[in-house]
Amino acid sequence: MGEVSYRPLIEGFTWSYSRLSSFETCPYAWYIRYILEEEEEPMFYASYGSFIHRLIERYYSGELTKEEMPTAFLLGFSSEVQGERPPQSTVVKYINAGREYMENFQPFPFEKRGVEEEIHFDVNGAKFVAFVDYIGERDGKLAIIDNKSRDLKPRSHRKTPTVKDQELDDMLRQLYLYAHGVKQKYGELPSLLCFNCFKNQQFIEEPFNQEAYEETLDWAGKTIETIASEEDFKPNIDYFQCRYLCGYHNDCCFAGGG
Repeated sequence: MGEVSYRPLIEGFTWSYSRLSSFETCPYAWYIRYILEEEEEPMFYASYGSFIHRLIERYYSGELTKEEMPTAFLLGFSSEVQGERPPQSTVVKYINAGREYMENFQPFPFEKRGVEEEIHFDVNGAKFVAFVDYIGERDGKLAIIDNKSRDLKPRSHRKTPTVKDQELDDMLRQLYLYAHGVKQKYGELPSLLCFNCFKNQQFIEEPFNQEAYEETLDWAGKTIETIASEEDFKPNIDYFQCRYLCGYHNDCCFAGGG
């Protein structure tokens, strides 16, 4: 890989948050997915999250009532959540978390403006696409809501940020990038960025922060340049990430696969 430049191909990409963040997770997996264009095998955790996303989308699209959601989850779990199962105790934990979320489901406290909305936009000339889970409005101001299986917590507001505060800031990059697209489509920035964390049933409302927004746009531009300049695409080896989250682990020579 070191003697081949993929810059012309990479510079023609349409970018997304996941196309940027997945490079930081593992450049080699990024290379397999976006340069070699190989299909990922289904993975349990990602498949679980996608299944919950679809059920929430079906509710807001009028395909499911609130009362039907628990049954739809339980009936669909076995077929919809694909990939090699983790230990049975973990599977049971995820089933219980999903069932409890569906039984206690509360609609978002916003007027619906869009669900799974596809938005095309640009960041300093680079083309981007975002699929925004939910765009809402409250008191005349816009909000972005993203459904997450991750166990995020509201900001602690401590003098010294906690590990969970840093995790929240990392995840907010996605929503600040989406905010840029929302501004280009709707003519205004959202006032709130929200995470609907269905696994731990936390709904987090984060006020829009102009400095964090500008830092995210700067991060996006620098990450694109880093990727375009990359020659080696070396892997980041992490046992849990490789074993349970990466859909290429069975074909990865670095992770012990083929």
